Amino acid sequence: MTDSFRRFVAAGSLLAWPVLLLLAFLTSPPGTDHDPALYLANQTKVQVSAVFFHWATIAMIPGMLALAGLLRERAPRLANLGAAVGMIGSASAVNLFMTDFYDLALARTLPADQAVAVTAAASDMPGFVYAILFPAFLSHLGALILTISLAATRVGPWWLPVLVIVGILIPFLTADQPPAVQSTGALCQLIGYGWAALRTLRTPIRARD
Repeated sequence: MTDSFRRFVAAGSLLAWPVLLLLAFLTSPPGTDHDPALYLANQTKVQVSAVFFHWATIAMIPGMLALAGLLRERAPRLANLGAAVGMIGSASAVNLFMTDFYDLALARTLPADQAVAVTAAASDMPGFVYAILFPAFLSHLGALILTISLAATRVGPWWLPVLVIVGILIPFLTADQPPAVQSTGALCQLIGYGWAALRTLRTPIRARD
């Protein structure tokens, strides 16, 4: 595997991550919950959005390694910590978006009140909450460790972690707004990770000693 190929893969993952996230928000149905009526009225959007969210989360895994690669020379321990935390969170988050397909299937096959009850029961299970949902937020923590460290070591610009933090917060703070508004968070991340992608393309990957 050549150095240039690895750099293109790393940079591509950094761009795919926010671009797919942007598409996921733009194709999302309106609303803040998994309402059966809403899902039935937007069946194509539910599936397309879930697929985009799924692949955006997958792209985060090599993306974490790409960010860690930029940090490795200046702060190897923080690079390893951020990558490990971020990849664990991303791997856990991949599972979350499968629930859209199950909720859509429930909406298709059960009365609305029963579909809501089943979804609520599954969402309250300790195994889901503590072993899948909560660990998924480690993806954000890993990204923050890496981008803040890049800025602190002057490898990256000061605004890199600012854009990432704002990009993470916007969807949560605008949850009751149209999906297009929520998508602005992905645009913030695209600017930040776009810088990281360009830096990755220009930085040779050194062989391990």
